[in-house]
Amino acid sequence: MGLCKDPVTTELNKRGYNLVKLPRVGIDPMDVLGREDDSIEKLGSIAEVWTSTVSVPPTSSPAAVAGITGEKTSDLDVGIGLKLLADALAGLGAGLSLPSLNLAFKKAKKVQFKFINVESTSITPFALGKFLANGSLDMSNPFVSHYFGNDQTQEYIIFAVLKSDSISVAAKTETGTAVEADIGALSGALKASVSAKAGATGASEITFQGKVQATFAFKVFQVLFENGKWVPKGVGADDDLSFAVGADVEAAVQPAIIAPGRLLRLR
Repeated sequence: MGLCKDPVTTELNKRGYNLVKLPRVGIDPMDVLGREDDSIEKLGSIAEVWTSTVSVPPTSSPAAVAGITGEKTSDLDVGIGLKLLADALAGLGAGLSLPSLNLAFKKAKKVQFKFINVESTSITPFALGKFLANGSLDMSNPFVSHYFGNDQTQEYIIFAVLKSDSISVAAKTETGTAVEADIGALSGALKASVSAKAGATGASEITFQGKVQATFAFKVFQVLFENGKWVPKGVGADDDLSFAVGADVEAAVQPAIIAPGRLLRLR
């Protein structure tokens, strides 16, 4: 969710993570993102176009992330907040319309989010580097040649992601006082893949839980191929970097390169 200059964003950026504005299932380590002008596309996994004598690095088992689960966002204007919520719930497969959310939070002027059940999965930089150092890129693929053979584009590889299957939303007045949220207004509107229940603070909070985990933050590596060697470069989380999957997506990253003499930057 787009939570710039927010406590959650600040904490994630401190850890080197960048936010995905529209959390989605299917954003994973080894994914390649291509950027051309202001358009960013998920191109697929690097393993699809990189032939290596080394096996594809295994993704780590999901691990709980302390300090992010339960971390609350700032109070957001209800109009903006519910649009972000609708986008996030779409990523979980809720199929919940914005009008239904407006009814559920009709007394609210502000809303506050928190992610629950946050887990991380990743591949290690060493494993990714070994995979890239012992292979070649399929330049016969038209999408590969367009992005990796073009000085006007940038390409990135994701190596770590944060996922969550639950989002809690608190309803508040303009001054930040809790107000009632009408969970009954959601009856019949949610798909079976997502449930809604009153949160820990009672009727002012609704917790949405899905059956799948959506990615809401990620890291990337930038690597250059210089003088016949791979030279990795770290890039800190940056609000100016963005990533989109089927829509506008705001995030930040740290990259990695794949084509000789070209930057491979994942966003």
